[in-house]
Amino acid sequence: MNSIVLYNDTAGKSEAKESAEQFQAYVKEQQPEANVVLQPSNPDTDPEEVRQTAKDHDVDTVVIIGGDGTIHDGIQTFKDQLQDLKIGIIPGGTVNNFAKMLGIPVKPEEAFETILNGTDRGIDYGMVNDQVMISTMTIGLLADTAAATSQEEKQQYGPLAFMKRFFYLLFKKKQYKLEMVSDQRKWQGKAQLVTIIMSNSAGGFTNFDESARPDDGEFHVILLPKLNILAFIVFLPRIIRGRISKVPSVEYFTASEISIRAKEKKVQTRTDGDPTDDLPVDMKVIKHGLTMRVPADKIESK
Repeated sequence: MNSIVLYNDTAGKSEAKESAEQFQAYVKEQQPEANVVLQPSNPDTDPEEVRQTAKDHDVDTVVIIGGDGTIHDGIQTFKDQLQDLKIGIIPGGTVNNFAKMLGIPVKPEEAFETILNGTDRGIDYGMVNDQVMISTMTIGLLADTAAATSQEEKQQYGPLAFMKRFFYLLFKKKQYKLEMVSDQRKWQGKAQLVTIIMSNSAGGFTNFDESARPDDGEFHVILLPKLNILAFIVFLPRIIRGRISKVPSVEYFTASEISIRAKEKKVQTRTDGDPTDDLPVDMKVIKHGLTMRVPADKIESK
């Protein structure tokens, strides 16, 4: 194995560097013949520099330390080489939807073991214009909630931080006039909330949509024209069980390609927790485009 380890080296991220060094030492002990290159990666790092380092060391595995946003950035850096690479994850974020969905251990040494001796699993990723999507894309209420939730709140309260902001913004009742055209259907109207997911994990919850699988080749679109708080409470048991598609007020469909437009001039999107292009966007699933290192017992039957 020749691997490059991406870690955030900016202020306050010393834990990531420490994890990178621990992984390097672990691999040296377990597989002395393997080569591990440590590569600082942050918003100021030139992606071309990272790719060149990987090329110089004939890398076949990219190891990413962090949460969904960091994983997104790492995979984005190598989006044109993904067919030739394996991806390993060492969880280090506050909300690890992606790692949870794959059953990757949170404990560092167990994550190290998974990267060295785990099993390869092909899963999907999406493209939002030219940006990679590994977990979720949101428009409207959820996007506004994520934008309004500070990093400090995420660290202190976890998923509850999102819920706090969510209900605050809910009462503002803002809606967007959207048009969504997919390979299977067209929807046009006002929407308060749109979330598009690629697995059963979203917003820190691991049972968000029971029908979504990370390797089914589909986006799962959840659209609420208007979120009624009373209906939300009434149907909360269904939502908790991952049956959000069964809530009467929810528009739900799946698609492998989607185009989304808005009547308003500026409607923001957030992909994997970070800001991405304002609408319009074109989205496409790359089926089984990622080869992930996962625990052997987490491979699901299809």
